Amino acid sequence: MGGMRRWIVRFLVAMLIVIPVTMVAIYIVNPFGARSVDPRQRIVGLGLYRVPASNMSPGASPGQVLVTRAGYYVKRQPQRGDVVTLLVPKYEGQLWLQRIIGLPGETIAIVDGTVHIDGHPLEEPYVAAENVRTAYSQAMDAVRIPADHYFLLGDNRDNSEDSRLLDPTRREDITGKVIARLQ
Repeated sequence: MGGMRRWIVRFLVAMLIVIPVTMVAIYIVNPFGARSVDPRQRIVGLGLYRVPASNMSPGASPGQVLVTRAGYYVKRQPQRGDVVTLLVPKYEGQLWLQRIIGLPGETIAIVDGTVHIDGHPLEEPYVAAENVRTAYSQAMDAVRIPADHYFLLGDNRDNSEDSRLLDPTRREDITGKVIARLQ
């Protein structure tokens, strides 16, 4: 009985050392390629994002919590339609939420409230008609997207500061992909 108790105590003490040392090592190695200091993203590869504004409504509402896959694009190409988190250098690294609309090398324009990619209208079922009413959302001259950049827009086109005002987003500034909604 004493041998078993001693073994259990040694095991628990070892776990009190091994687990924290392992977590610190994983954090430092950053196997998911997370561009964050958040331990959840660096150790588990998942992050939580609370939607702060209405720029993505109706799909994501202020206060809603989303689960993101950190470093998702380290080994994958960003795809049109993906909802992503991104760092915005102009705003000192703030983390924003937007949708990938244009890919590198494409030409994008907005005509009568409809996004056109290389001259072809883009079907966007996630954009509500009531969110495309202002002049800001109705027209945009054609823009060619540079290599390794993406054109991102908020789903609430009337109320989104996005690639229409900012430069297209560099690939390395896309930090994660939204994979689930918690509420």
